Amino acid sequence: MSAAGLIAGTFASLAHSASKADSWEELGQDTSFRRHTLAIATTGLASSLWVRYAEMITRIPGTNPLASHQSYNAIMQARLIGCYGSAAALGAAVWARSLPEDVRRNPLSWPKRISDGVSKSLVSIAPKNRESPVQVKYSLLTTSFLIFTAMQTVCNMPVSVIPSWTSRRLSRAFPIYTFLGAVTAFDLKEATESGRLLVDEKFRYLSNGVKSFGGLYLGARAGAVFLDPAFPEHFGMVTQVPGLAVAAIVMVGLTLRSDKE
Repeated sequence: MSAAGLIAGTFASLAHSASKADSWEELGQDTSFRRHTLAIATTGLASSLWVRYAEMITRIPGTNPLASHQSYNAIMQARLIGCYGSAAALGAAVWARSLPEDVRRNPLSWPKRISDGVSKSLVSIAPKNRESPVQVKYSLLTTSFLIFTAMQTVCNMPVSVIPSWTSRRLSRAFPIYTFLGAVTAFDLKEATESGRLLVDEKFRYLSNGVKSFGGLYLGARAGAVFLDPAFPEHFGMVTQVPGLAVAAIVMVGLTLRSDKE
């Protein structure tokens, strides 16, 4: 549920941009719009792949017959893949349509364009003004979300349960949404640098989505620690990496910091 705000904020921002634009060319000039349509395509595709291969990804070693922490029957799998796949297709189609005509007519140039854009973003994560606490905030959040995404994707247990706390059941699915968080935080960093964060409504949607993520995440962690009678006995993976768990909570706490200097 933590990611619900991020998803809602992203779609609200895209809808706002589309409602204000007079043409596809105008949308194509909006870097935030293009970046988020591509992010929606990526997260939709990744979610579809997760549903398709969840049984294999969450397989429990040593069980006979083989069992998994997460699996879907054929009907549910088809419905979920259809839902996520539709979002991915829509995001990709809108991104492609917003490209300049000469680029749109040459699909072979798209991978290079995406690679160049990602590379440029990665080397631009640092804040332009280190004296601006809001720029620093979103720079740190972008970095943190990217690190969380990498940890959950490539690290072994128990490291990969941070920050999701979902053990083997869903921890490999959560990086889909921390990736979306990284894209959103980077957009907000750029908006802060350009002075548009507090004046452009689409960035308010994104900012509120990030704050919603932080509030839900921290609330869920507090509930697990103070209200769940199964803690800490049934949180064995998390209790093996307490330092990382606390670090994740501190970094996510930055989402609740005001956007005012």
